[in-house]
Amino acid sequence: MTNKSNKNWVHDAEVKWLATKEEFFDAQLNKALAKYQDPLIVGNKLSQILKNSEVEAVKMVTPRAVKKWASPKTLDKWQEIIKDDQMLIELREIGKSIANTLRPLAGNTFTQWVCQVLNLTFKNKKLPLECITSGAVKKQLTKSLILKANATEIGTRDYKPDIDIIVLNKKTEKPIAIISAKTTLAERVMQTINWHRYLSRLPEGLRTLKLYLVTAWDTFESGTNRERVQELDGVYVCNEAVKEYGNIKLFSKIVNDIIKLI
Repeated sequence: MTNKSNKNWVHDAEVKWLATKEEFFDAQLNKALAKYQDPLIVGNKLSQILKNSEVEAVKMVTPRAVKKWASPKTLDKWQEIIKDDQMLIELREIGKSIANTLRPLAGNTFTQWVCQVLNLTFKNKKLPLECITSGAVKKQLTKSLILKANATEIGTRDYKPDIDIIVLNKKTEKPIAIISAKTTLAERVMQTINWHRYLSRLPEGLRTLKLYLVTAWDTFESGTNRERVQELDGVYVCNEAVKEYGNIKLFSKIVNDIIKLI
């Protein structure tokens, strides 16, 4: 797809690049098939084949990224940098480091923002509610909610709850809801759903806890997750483009649902 903010990369260039990419990876597979003869043996080695292709793939992908995203002012500098194979590989590692750092940073920031927005709303509405993301209460609740392996029948490992935010009733000083905050549903959404399925096996005093999911970017226009998340007690989206459906709602509606728990 043409990058509208940059005229260095046009549709024809993208089509040509996609064809080159397909040819490259087809060649890697065919080379392995010719070497080992048995396709199942090749199947066992696919991860290694991908790993062995990585350096050449970086050399193929990076010039495209530079032409798509570099400004006319910096394009020549970037193209000079990527002529150096060592700098090209280092650039790739730098990019990985940035992405790996930003991912949890975005997730942690999102959780704190959700917590702050809810607490401000509770305060403005004079509600006896409070959201917390850390502290003794969270530690104790997390410990209480761990499902032992022999109780869950899901294997030999204990199943830990997916807790980002706890909603407390300040009058009773007891938790009434748990919020799992995820920037995207690619982030372990099945962990949240699976854990919800085992709530009935918790101690009786904890079974009434509601489990909510708050997400940033997913609009639930379609897809498997649109149906999957219906198992949860509520799904709230911090995106005005959300397609509300069943228990999938715009974020602002979470407050009225929480109030019903008091």
